[in-house]
Amino acid sequence: MAIPLFGMSFSDLFTASATDATPENVAFIKYYQIVNHLGMFTVPSVLYIRVFMRPVDVEMLGFKRLNFFSLLASVLILFAALPFTNRLIMWNASMHLPDFLGQVEEMMRKLEDSAAGMTTLFFQDTRVKGLWVNIFMIALVPAVGEELVFRGVLFRIFHKWIRNVHGVVVVTALLFSFMHMQFYGFFPRLFLGIMFGYLFVFTRSIWVPMFVHFINNGTAVISAWYGQREGIPWEEIDRAGSEPTVAVLLSIVFIFILFGLLRKMERV
Repeated sequence: MAIPLFGMSFSDLFTASATDATPENVAFIKYYQIVNHLGMFTVPSVLYIRVFMRPVDVEMLGFKRLNFFSLLASVLILFAALPFTNRLIMWNASMHLPDFLGQVEEMMRKLEDSAAGMTTLFFQDTRVKGLWVNIFMIALVPAVGEELVFRGVLFRIFHKWIRNVHGVVVVTALLFSFMHMQFYGFFPRLFLGIMFGYLFVFTRSIWVPMFVHFINNGTAVISAWYGQREGIPWEEIDRAGSEPTVAVLLSIVFIFILFGLLRKMERV
C-alpha cells in the first residue's frame, strides 16, 4: 500500500523514516500510524461486533442512543477533571523505581523520550492541513478504535465473566492504560479509562466516551499545534500539575457532582 503513495517499499520507508525526519518521511510515519491503528483496533472491533456479538449485545452498546444534555455534561466532566488529571501527570512523571530496578527505569525513560520525539515530529507541520491530519490521526482514529475495543468489545466480554460493572470499568481501564506502553503516563490514562468507562455505563451509549475521548485528544493536538505555530516553548504550553492544591480538590468535587447529575439525568 505504501509504494503507490510514497514511491518506496514499506521496509525502505520505515528505515528512512527512523533515520531522517524529512517531510516525506514524517508523512509516511503518520500514514503508518493511521493504518496500524485502524488495523489493530477499529477493523477487528467492527468485525467482531458484526460476526460474534448477539443483537442484544450490539444494542447495549447504544449506537443509536444519544442524549445532548448527557453529552454536554460528559464534556464538562472532562474539563472539570483537568486539574486533577494534570496533578496525576506530574506525580506519575516524577516517579522513580527502586535502585535494583534502575535498568528497567532507564529503559522506560528511553521509551518515553522516543515517544516524545515522535510526537514532536508530528507537529513539525504548522499548516492548517497539518493540524487536520493530526486531529484525524491522534484524536479521531484512536477515539473510535480504542473505545470500540475497550468500552465496546472487551467491556461486554469481561462483563460476562466478572458480573460487576465497577470491576469491568477498572479492568478495561487497566488494559487501556497498559496498551499505551508508557509507564510515566500510566496513572493519568488509567484515570481517563475509568472516566470513559463510567460515561459509557451511565449514558448507555458508546458515542459518549468516543466523543469525550476525541475532545480530550483533540484539545491536546490543537494546543501543541498552536504552540508550535507561534513558537511558544512547550514548557509554557504544558504546565501539567502547576495548578494549586485547592483547584485539584475542587476538581475532584466537581467530578463527583457532575457524575451525580449525569446519573440522575440518565436515571441509572
